[in-house]
Amino acid sequence: MALEQYRAKRNFTHTPEPKGVVKRHAGKPVFVIQEHHASKLHYDLRLESGGVLKSWAVPREPTMDPTVKRLAVRVEDHPLAYARFQGDIPQGEYGAGHVEIWDQGTYQVAKPAKALERGLDDGKVEFELHGQRLKGKFTLLRTQWGRGKDNWLLIKLTDAYAQPGTAAHAAISGRRNTTARTHRRPHPKANGKARGKPRAVEFTHADKVLFPAKGYTKGDVLEFYEKIADRLLPHLKDRPVTLERLPDGLQRPNSPHFWQKNTPDYYPDWIPRIDLPTERGKPVQYALVDDLQTLLYLVNQGTMTFHVYFSRVSDLEHPDYVLFDLDPGQATFQDAVKVAKHIHRLLVHQGADSFPKTSGKSGLHIVVPWKQSGGYDDARSWAMDIARRVEHDLPDVATVQRSKAKRHGRVYVDVMQNVLGHHVVPPYVLRATPEATVSTPLDWKEVTAKLNPKAFDIKTIFARLKKGKGWDVIH
Repeated sequence: MALEQYRAKRNFTHTPEPKGVVKRHAGKPVFVIQEHHASKLHYDLRLESGGVLKSWAVPREPTMDPTVKRLAVRVEDHPLAYARFQGDIPQGEYGAGHVEIWDQGTYQVAKPAKALERGLDDGKVEFELHGQRLKGKFTLLRTQWGRGKDNWLLIKLTDAYAQPGTAAHAAISGRRNTTARTHRRPHPKANGKARGKPRAVEFTHADKVLFPAKGYTKGDVLEFYEKIADRLLPHLKDRPVTLERLPDGLQRPNSPHFWQKNTPDYYPDWIPRIDLPTERGKPVQYALVDDLQTLLYLVNQGTMTFHVYFSRVSDLEHPDYVLFDLDPGQATFQDAVKVAKHIHRLLVHQGADSFPKTSGKSGLHIVVPWKQSGGYDDARSWAMDIARRVEHDLPDVATVQRSKAKRHGRVYVDVMQNVLGHHVVPPYVLRATPEATVSTPLDWKEVTAKLNPKAFDIKTIFARLKKGKGWDVIH
C-alpha cells in the first residue's frame, strides 16, 4: 500500500491528520497503537516499515494474554507523522472521532533477516514490542476469513512478559449437592510476581435432572466432563468452539435447545476468545476451550456438546484432519459398519491412517489426519473421491446424495462438512440423546456388526478407558 490511498480518503483542509510523506528515519523502527473512538471503538496498530506505518484496525483492545487472539484488519499505510497524532477527526470526514495514543515505543522483527515486508507477503510476521503497555513477542497471522478484507490475527506469544489467565482446580462435590466445592491454587508466576487474579468455578443446581430416561443430573454431567477433561481438552484446544446448549437437558420435548457461537460479555474475562469475521462484517467472538476451568464453566452454563473447527487458530485455513460422517438415516447401523470397513480398506490401500469413533448418535465417524499442504478445498475434494469410490463399490448400501429423498435407505457418506467455518463433534463429548451417549473412539477391530453405540455413556465409558480401548489423539 502507498500513501495515495491514505490521502484519497481525507480532506486535509478539514482534518487535522498529517498529510505526510514517505520518509525513513534513523534509529529503531517505531510502533504506535491509537485508541480510535470512531463509529465503533477500535484500536489502530501501526508498525513502521519502508518509510510508512503499516496499519491494522483491531476491534478489541490488544492484550498480553497468549490465549486471546484478536482480529486485526489490514488498512491503508499511514505516514510516519501519524505516530504522533492525537486529536479529533471532524464529523463527515473519514474515521470521524477522537484519537489518542494508547501505547507507543520501538519494535524489532523477531528474525532480523526476515524483513517486515517479506512477512507481510508470506502472511506471518513475528515481532517484539518495547512499549509501556505491550511488551515482548507478538505475531500477526493472515487469515482468509472475510470477503474483500485483508484479515489477520494478532496474538501474544508466550514469553516472560506474557500474562495468561490464571489456573484453578474445580471438583464436583456430589450428585445431589446444589453447589459444588471449588479449590483454588496459586497462580503461575513470571519473574517472581503473580499475575492476574485466581480463578474458580462455582457450580449450581447440580441436582437438576437432565436425562430423565437415565436419571442423570447436571452434577453427573459436570463430573463426567471433569473426569474426561484430560482426554477431551487436546481435541478442543486452540479451536473455535460452537456450544450446543440445553440448560434443562431433555426434561421435555420443548426444552430450550440452541447453538451459541458468540461469547456473551458477561462471561468471565479469563475465558480465552478469538474474534473471527463473518460475511456480514460483524466479528463473532468464539470461545476457546483450552483449560479445565473454561470447560466446566461452560458446562455449568448449560453446554452439553462442544463442536469445534477442523483447524486451529494458528492456521485456520488448513484443516488438521478430514471427516467421513456416516449417517445411516433409514439404513441400519450394521450397514454403516459395512461402509466404514470398506472406507478403511480404501484408506489402507492409499497408505492413509484412519481413526473410527461413534458419533454419539446413530452414525459413525472416520477421522483421517490431513498431512497434505492443501487447504479445505483440497481436503474435501480428496474425501469426495473416496466417498464416490465407496458409492461405486457398494451401490446398494452407500450414497453421496445429500437429499434424504434420494438416498433410498442407503448410508449417506457425508464429506461436505470439511469446510472452513463448519464444525465437528470431537471425541469424548456428550450428545443430546436420551441415553446420554458419548462420541467414543474405537479400535478398528471393534467396528463389527456387534457394535452398539448406545453402550457408551457418561458412566460406562470410564470402565472402557481403563481397559485401554480406543484412541486419544490422531497422528
